[in-house]
Amino acid sequence: MAAKPLRVLFLCTGNSCRSQMAEGFARALRGERVEAYSAGTNPHGLNPLAVRAMAEVGIDISKHLSRRPVEIGVDFDVVVTVCDSAHESCPVFLGASVVHAGFDDPPRLARDAKSDDEAMPHYRRVRDEIRAFVETFLDALLLPNAVEQDAVRGQVREGYARIAATGSWSSLTESAGSCCAGGGCCGPATFTPEQLAQAIGYSSGELAVVPDGANMGLSCGNPTAIAALQPGETVLDLGAGGGFDCFIAGAKVGATGRVIGVDMTPAMLSKARANIAGYSAQTGLSNVEFRLGEIEHLPVADATVDAVISNCVINLSPNKAQVWREVARVLKHGGRVAISDLALLKPLPDAVRTDLEALVGCVAGAMLVEDMRALAQAAGLADLRLETKSSYIDAMTNWEDPLYQRIVAALPAGSRLGEYVTSLDVTAVKP
Repeated sequence: MAAKPLRVLFLCTGNSCRSQMAEGFARALRGERVEAYSAGTNPHGLNPLAVRAMAEVGIDISKHLSRRPVEIGVDFDVVVTVCDSAHESCPVFLGASVVHAGFDDPPRLARDAKSDDEAMPHYRRVRDEIRAFVETFLDALLLPNAVEQDAVRGQVREGYARIAATGSWSSLTESAGSCCAGGGCCGPATFTPEQLAQAIGYSSGELAVVPDGANMGLSCGNPTAIAALQPGETVLDLGAGGGFDCFIAGAKVGATGRVIGVDMTPAMLSKARANIAGYSAQTGLSNVEFRLGEIEHLPVADATVDAVISNCVINLSPNKAQVWREVARVLKHGGRVAISDLALLKPLPDAVRTDLEALVGCVAGAMLVEDMRALAQAAGLADLRLETKSSYIDAMTNWEDPLYQRIVAALPAGSRLGEYVTSLDVTAVKP
């Protein structure tokens, strides 16, 4: 694949919108290594609102042709169908791999819009989802270590899908003979998510706006407390889970603000979206949305976010440097970062780093504090402040969390977990 560009065809029905957007992103973002094309099974012309949406992120697709695959005249390595109809009627492409990635149809979503401006949010949302997919998918084809990175994401995705389905870590630990009612970012626990949230600094007022089921005990800090959120701001939450921090942030930014939660696990996304009704009923607000995507390739436009928050998620990424670059990309100038995460004070033993449950529980994938500082600085962020906090690890130890007890057992004799792992608050600004 490195010897010649990879030929990728994005196939839709009309070749008017989704496939054209995908081609545009592939050419703009990976054009040095990919020959990207788009076509339709029944092409009917380029959609002007798709052109407008792409122009907003600096990509011109106005000269793209709307055509059938046979009109292109090349052999493809990979064909990606981006709508269900094209997938069902996909022609045979000899020698090509066919992958399906269905996206909502913007014209259908906007059919009741009374003006182009009213229709545009639908095009922007699908555009951003397509961008996230294109980057992730092409990287999976091109990066030398893509297999390893994809394996890590698969493990994490599967673990969090089980949590979304059960509301706890019990499904991950029943095979080991335990069953746990609560959680922590971090692993099974013998206490409730509400007890954990209070122990790590969430106020009763903050918890009051959270609908039932949104708090699954997956926190290791309170990023909304250090973000200094203001009414009217746009906030992005990395790894939104059931929407816990998104709903707290939504109440802080108010009716004129907006909160976007991103999660890579479809089951979590469904759970979060189902929780919106309860949040709106409790607050009267409709300012929170959730998008499917990986935090290494955020489905969010450049320079559109006032604050990025995250709670015990970045440590799960197999490509943390890319996460920090994405954070810097989506932030407005003067925008800020407020992240709570787990980090290491010194390296963990191999027995812990290779433990699947410790990985999904945020410990095995944690990085050294100073390495996190270096990645944030390399991404162009300034005014970095990293504050280590023992409250989360103390809570896990005092409540005899099963996962944490197992990790302690794998440490050198006489060691304490707090000597290795810390909760970390990170704040920074995009100059």
